[in-house]
Amino acid sequence: MKTWIELGHGLAARWTAAPRRWLRRLHADNRGAVLVFVAFSIIPLIGFVGIGTDVARAYMVKSRLSSALDAAGLAGGRNFYSEHRDADINMFFDTNFPTGFLNAAVTGPTITVDDSKETIYLTAEADVPTTFMALFGFDYITVSSATEVTRQMIALDVVLAIDMSGSMTWSDGSGGGSRIEAARSAATELVNILFGDNIEKQYLNIGVVPWSAKVNVTYAGTYFNSGSTTSQAVPNFINPETGASQSVVYFANNSPVPMLTAPPYGWKGCVFNRFLDDGNNNNDADVLMGPITTGNADWVGWQPIFPGTNYQWGGEPVSGYQDCRLSVNGGECERCISHGITALTNQKATILSAISGLTNPTGTTNITQGLGWGWRVVKPAAPFTEAVANPEYKRQQAIVLLTDGENVAGNGDGYKATFGLNNAAADKMDARLRTLAANIKADGVIIYVIQFANDGTDLQILLKEIASGPDTPYYYYAPDGNTLQDVFKEVANHLSELRLSK
Repeated sequence: MKTWIELGHGLAARWTAAPRRWLRRLHADNRGAVLVFVAFSIIPLIGFVGIGTDVARAYMVKSRLSSALDAAGLAGGRNFYSEHRDADINMFFDTNFPTGFLNAAVTGPTITVDDSKETIYLTAEADVPTTFMALFGFDYITVSSATEVTRQMIALDVVLAIDMSGSMTWSDGSGGGSRIEAARSAATELVNILFGDNIEKQYLNIGVVPWSAKVNVTYAGTYFNSGSTTSQAVPNFINPETGASQSVVYFANNSPVPMLTAPPYGWKGCVFNRFLDDGNNNNDADVLMGPITTGNADWVGWQPIFPGTNYQWGGEPVSGYQDCRLSVNGGECERCISHGITALTNQKATILSAISGLTNPTGTTNITQGLGWGWRVVKPAAPFTEAVANPEYKRQQAIVLLTDGENVAGNGDGYKATFGLNNAAADKMDARLRTLAANIKADGVIIYVIQFANDGTDLQILLKEIASGPDTPYYYYAPDGNTLQDVFKEVANHLSELRLSK
């Protein structure tokens, strides 16, 4: 006997059997009805495929547009203060988005500059012609892109080591004035670029080291008072200059540099190179940074160069000169420049004042002195300690060295004329410069070198070797004052680090 459920299942099966048979016959029928459905479905299918193709092309154009704007923005940022900045932006954009790319019609880039924020804004748009979407009345797709590039300074300590030898009074080659005038103008431009409109800038410090045959190691704008000299006890050492045992060093009232002998009345501010003419380079510290014992010599300080009234070491004063006149030869320390060192500072006015005060160049050329004291000023170790010792931020340290001449051995070169009195002896000074530069670069300091108004091939070979690289942006030749201005702009821009802020 069947249950009600079983009877219900049977009735349902009979009632649905007929429709199922009809559907099977329709499915098997190929006389045209199915083609109608297929035809209607193909039209939207082709439309969707076409739209996808057109949209994909638009995305390709937008991606290329964005990349081109980024490249153009970076190029403009690197040359933010250059007269050809906008031209560089357009050139890089055109290079990275060539004309006719996917037949897109481009408008832009539009350049907007905020000088106070040192920011460049770029926008551009492109009309991408359609193929399939045109069937629906859409002839093109418009895409746009924008980028923003901000010149962002990393922490930077930089020293400007400016040649103050006598030849810097000569013409700058452009008819605009002397070489030192051109150097002042170019260095001022560099400072203005790095500071922008700020009167001080966090994490930016600049120092100035004027140099010629030697360096005045006093603080710029200060005056020496022999009555205010102090002494400091140190472990016993042998004074390499005199051979005597001593346990104190001396400090002038206006210099942080330890001295082996108390500077006497009339001291001009210059010191001898830490060099012994004994044929043993291991005893010398002129190519090293701070107070140090090297070889058999204890260089815990520097020997001050005495005025002409002091007769130590048998030196005789030279008549007719009122400045420093002492050496074992009797004529070493002429022409101690009057400009002292401006230690690292973030005060724009202080730096500009130091640069504007660079007048009356005098003396011969000892590049080792300028570069060596530039190193001692930019590093936090004694004697100059204005740099932060262990910063918790990324920092770049650099020296920008400008010179218009070759090393010259002779009276007043800081080596007591031990290399001779002519240019032939300069080879030994060049060798010391190479060793010093290698030590500085190994210490992580970048060296920019500018060869100014002197096209000497031997000088070029030497300066390319001591720079951090033999070509731009580390080595430059500036034949005249106008070119020097552009060179300092390029150096300033290279000292900046860029990032894409959007």
